Amino acid sequence: MSTLWHVHFTGGEKVAWALDEDLRVAREAVEGHVVPVSLPAARIVHSAYWPRLLDFGERAVRGKKLICFADNPPVYSLTQPEFSQAAARVDLWIARTREAEAQFRMLGLPVSRAPYTVDATIFRTLENDGGLRHQLGIDKNAFVIGNFHRDTEGTDLRRLKRQKGADILFDIAKELYQRLPNLVVLLAGPRRHWLRRRLTAAGIPFRFHGRIGPNDQDDYDWNILPRTELNRLYQALDVTVVPSRWEGGPHSLLEALFAGQAVISTPVGIARDLLPAEMMFRSVDEAVRLLENHARTGSLREATYLASRRADRENSTAALSEALISIYQELPRGPERPMAHLSSAIASALFRVRRRFGRRPVVFPPNDQSAMVDRIITKVQNRQGIPAQSAETALAVHDPVADEQALLGAALFCQGR
Repeated sequence: MSTLWHVHFTGGEKVAWALDEDLRVAREAVEGHVVPVSLPAARIVHSAYWPRLLDFGERAVRGKKLICFADNPPVYSLTQPEFSQAAARVDLWIARTREAEAQFRMLGLPVSRAPYTVDATIFRTLENDGGLRHQLGIDKNAFVIGNFHRDTEGTDLRRLKRQKGADILFDIAKELYQRLPNLVVLLAGPRRHWLRRRLTAAGIPFRFHGRIGPNDQDDYDWNILPRTELNRLYQALDVTVVPSRWEGGPHSLLEALFAGQAVISTPVGIARDLLPAEMMFRSVDEAVRLLENHARTGSLREATYLASRRADRENSTAALSEALISIYQELPRGPERPMAHLSSAIASALFRVRRRFGRRPVVFPPNDQSAMVDRIITKVQNRQGIPAQSAETALAVHDPVADEQALLGAALFCQGR
């Protein structure tokens, strides 16, 4: 009998972006302990993205252990009706932050935590900022802020991706430019159209590191940058600004810290795990004060050093490996049994055929495990309740009734309609 875990890894997008990176580092973290196999041959299905689990069909995964990274906090997933199905079937959620872990516990869902990590051989300090400021024509005395997120939702280049807060970054830049005339905003990555247009109209200096296609069309296919180039971009920033309204991570916060650069963030996702209070903001005015102080006095240097050292310890590949192997200890080892393997293969093929003909059955029906999730999703869809002022929730479980109300308010805030 094999002592290794036979695992089917799934959930990537195959575009070398966040979910693909999650999947890649997870596989590397358990290398030598698992045998990556096809879905029918697996006893464990490890997904980086819960919607992908609904593509298999109930019979195809019957008897298998389903574990899933939380790519977003549960309060956002509660705005998606199909999350109910995942909540009913996933055997173990792997939260990447304390915030997400606490929200899963409030929902009564099984959860462990394993940290985000980034490749420390790529994201590191470079001498002479990698030469990118000179290449982009940025004056050596400029104060450079920015990030490398997306501005807009999907292929609609005018509809803001509300989560990422491009509008908040614009408001910060607009106010800061009045105080720091040497300000330059640095943007990179796909779908930065919204900010490029707003900064141009406001006369705020910026640089875009990427290729602009004919008629400024969707650039998703060609402006996803190699991670080595992202590291050079972080070196060109004085401060990375993360203005997100909610987050699963983001990777960018970790990348900036591993690159040795200052970062300020709203108190979402991993920011609450790594950053001290003096590196977080809840309003445009707070962000502007932090940035102006750093531009004039270097006020973020010590806090950045301490946060970077903490990330080195808590978000290393070794820390991820230790956490995942500990999680796997409770899961079945060895290959799938021959008859179960055959049954899974047939069921998977039949499910794909039904999907091809437009049938989208409920894959995993509601059960006791998904009860609170089902109640909240129903209320969110019917807009029953009062939206919270932010997506922040407590980092510990308290009273079930109060927790349910807090999750509902945060979910309504994420829905934002």
